[in-house]
Amino acid sequence: MRVGRSCVHHVVAQSDCQACLAVCPSNAVIAQNGSVHIDMDACIACGACLFACPTGAIETPEPPRRYFREQRLVMPLSLTPPAVDELLMWHAQYEIRAVEFDSAQHPNWVIALAALNLRLKKLKQPLWVILPPQEACVDQRRRHWLQLKNSADNTGSVTPGRRARRAFFSEVSEYQVLVDKSLCYLCGACARICPEAAIQIDSESMTLNPTRCTGCGCCEDICFPKALKVVENAESTSTVLPLVENSCHTCRRPFAAWSGQTSECPICQRHRFGMREN
Repeated sequence: MRVGRSCVHHVVAQSDCQACLAVCPSNAVIAQNGSVHIDMDACIACGACLFACPTGAIETPEPPRRYFREQRLVMPLSLTPPAVDELLMWHAQYEIRAVEFDSAQHPNWVIALAALNLRLKKLKQPLWVILPPQEACVDQRRRHWLQLKNSADNTGSVTPGRRARRAFFSEVSEYQVLVDKSLCYLCGACARICPEAAIQIDSESMTLNPTRCTGCGCCEDICFPKALKVVENAESTSTVLPLVENSCHTCRRPFAAWSGQTSECPICQRHRFGMREN
């Protein structure tokens, strides 16, 4: 496993994204000198970082494979339960709605499902339930040791990454970009750096589309006046902020502004002593 060039730390040097570090149960992900590395000796290949990365920068052969039957995950279960982000993909991609296991033997899975249901409730999606293992699955641990499985069971994996999850939950957003008009001078850096085109600026408006946002924070990190903030949110309505096209009284160039009362472009506002006067 390694971290590719699409990692936001490679795109924005001052990025404070820690999505992969926050979910790694073995502390195998290391942020050092402005880049992210994976300690393969500590990595347990749980795949949590794959599903948390907002840009799909974590590279690996494939995400973990699991057993499933109809609309449920079945034993044998992994010792480390999947991250909520992976379970969301099972929910969307395979329409899984339950897990078969003995809750007394797998308390970590109980906690994982509780966290999943909290997220599903926010997304207004059906919740998962715990089902007792079927009699044919009770001795599943021994069958797994013998490399056997029930003939009715399937194995598979889901597509990792927040981008993939966004494709399935296209009408629901998990993040929203907030703009402070009193600080923003419409330089356009946020729109140019956004890898998902969630921010668009033209001469007439600034459009913020939360259904495209994966929460990478590039826009927030690149904004020099700190006018942007990315927050978790379940609203899917796009925000269109109207702009007006003015002519700068100093350099005579056209520029977009929040109101017609602004007489200078953002660049001239930051220069003093008539440095840009024609």
